Amino acid sequence: MRFISGRLIIGLAVLVIGVVLLFNNLGLGIEIEIREILRLWPVIPLVLGLNWLFMSFGSAEGSAGKKVFFSWGQFFTALIAIAVGVIFLGRNLGLFKVDTTLFFNLLWPVVLILIGFNLLRGKTQSSGKGGRFVFMGGANVGSGEPWKLEGGSYFAFMGGIEMDLTKAEVPEGETVLDLTAIMGGIEVKIPHDLAVIYEGSAVLGGVTFKDQEDGGIIAGRKVEHNIDKSTGRKLRIQARAIMGGVEIKEA
Repeated sequence: MRFISGRLIIGLAVLVIGVVLLFNNLGLGIEIEIREILRLWPVIPLVLGLNWLFMSFGSAEGSAGKKVFFSWGQFFTALIAIAVGVIFLGRNLGLFKVDTTLFFNLLWPVVLILIGFNLLRGKTQSSGKGGRFVFMGGANVGSGEPWKLEGGSYFAFMGGIEMDLTKAEVPEGETVLDLTAIMGGIEVKIPHDLAVIYEGSAVLGGVTFKDQEDGGIIAGRKVEHNIDKSTGRKLRIQARAIMGGVEIKEA
């Protein structure tokens, strides 16, 4: 369940700053220092963190009905965002003095460790010959004509890959697609009746499977889709996004 949209929070903050600037420049009698408003910027990560904290406990519809889940990645991201909000808001308002050097000295090495771990885990289990590597460019995989899908690794670095599996001939057994987007994006369209096992993770990015979104400092989710309707053909998607995004959606 989504309580508050992050886009809504940031949009409201930008709107308030714009209105204050307009009133000040037109001399309409409202004299508010922009610096005073900007001191409140930690409210944004604080509210987002509280939102993510609630969202880390939830439920989702699966092939076996509604399933309760706990997103440890989103929970971890929420704690970081709340800590940033509390520390900097308290400091900016003069409530307490905090040396943030240790916080950032620990944060960025941890983020780099998470990125390295995320890249090393979940190697492709398929011996298929499919795959693409895109660097600062784009690629399209699939078309309106039937074509044979093969497992493989798809890597987008500062670029994009669009895959259309709606006309793909999925072979018998399990086909594995390993998707990695670094400062780029990968979008995959799947037919509504395809059996899919989805394993998505993100570090400073976002991954989406249909209407289930995960993102932040670190996030992850595993979803089984149409497994009870499987006819022997199954697609396993291992998706990871680092400062980028991967989206799986039904056509």
